[in-house]
Amino acid sequence: MLATIQAQAEVAFDRPGIGFGTAVLESGQFSWEQGLPDFSSERRDHQSTQLYTASTLWRLGLGRRVELQLGAELFNRQSGHPAETGAGDASLALKYALPDLSPFWSWALLASYSHPSGQQPFRADHPSRSLAISLARELSNGRAVAGYLDYSSSDDSWTFSPSYTFYSDASFSAYTELGFSHGDEPGNSAGAGAVWRMSAQLQLDVWVLRGISQDATDWQGGFGIAWTPDD
Repeated sequence: MLATIQAQAEVAFDRPGIGFGTAVLESGQFSWEQGLPDFSSERRDHQSTQLYTASTLWRLGLGRRVELQLGAELFNRQSGHPAETGAGDASLALKYALPDLSPFWSWALLASYSHPSGQQPFRADHPSRSLAISLARELSNGRAVAGYLDYSSSDDSWTFSPSYTFYSDASFSAYTELGFSHGDEPGNSAGAGAVWRMSAQLQLDVWVLRGISQDATDWQGGFGIAWTPDD
């Protein structure tokens, strides 16, 4: 999660990163964030599996510090014999930007519901509900730190991720992050990402995570684009 983007771009996109940004869209603003694709790769029992996902997020500002988010995995392709393809589950979320703690600290909540609407084998066994909080602190010279914590009551799982934006200017930002998860998909990971802001309406991103515990996915990453019609 690139915490400093919020201060330097008129629209603060949530891609990339494990967490999400603390800013919400203004009332009536819309954004589209798309993986081109995102991927994961792991090797278990002498077999290697790759998954490519076209993950999509539509965001709409509702005003009063609130935005509506609709997410979907429009297409998945998993290697195998035969290879599996199909749509994944859809999710609905409300994001609320809490009043700033100070001129440098910002935070937000995200309440999500995921419905098992996808195709097998990409469909979850049951609905999932989660509540997450994101906290960001701007530092000097284009740097920032952030923290993200998510808890899912449906499967009693949680994810925690601290991140550090070590460079940010008007057109480029780069960060590092750690991820710690417990529950259905446990494991620890470490990685980095970068964003190129082509304009106030368009950005490109790249990110990668490496599993650093035995039960974590070996590699995750992706390329993405985020766009808004608003300027």
